[in-house]
Amino acid sequence: MRNYAVFQGRTSRGDYWRFILVYIGIALIALMIDSALGTGNKDGGLFIGLVHLGHLIPQIAAGVRRMHDTDHSSWWLLLSPVALVFACFAGTPGTNRFGPPPVAGVVPASLAAAASGPVTAPPVALPQCDVIAEIERLAQLRAGGNLSEAEFEVMKAQALSQARGA
Repeated sequence: MRNYAVFQGRTSRGDYWRFILVYIGIALIALMIDSALGTGNKDGGLFIGLVHLGHLIPQIAAGVRRMHDTDHSSWWLLLSPVALVFACFAGTPGTNRFGPPPVAGVVPASLAAAASGPVTAPPVALPQCDVIAEIERLAQLRAGGNLSEAEFEVMKAQALSQARGA
């Protein structure tokens, strides 16, 4: 939900399916509330309707970014079965026409494995005095939701190692 209305860029397969899993969980809870309060009927209910309405834009945005990750146009979302198949495919390795590959929102198995993969905004070679400014910039990106905790840690480690080498 961090990028609930972002229609550009890419979303990894894991992040997309975690979003869908959370959405289904919330929908099930809404169905139980509708059932318990008697606000539901055979066509739905008040709370499940609110959940669907509240997640409409985030679902479309996540689907668009997932299609972009597989290097397909977002128009494929209009054909739901085809889009579901594309959502199951691994993303395009490397940069495609929709941008650089996403960095998954989970903590990588090792920093070396994550650092060897593509990173969205690699730090430049920094003099010693600019390391603090770079780490503060990365912290602001993390606080604004533009970097995950794992991305922040990898990029911070890169900035520190480059500063040691400078």
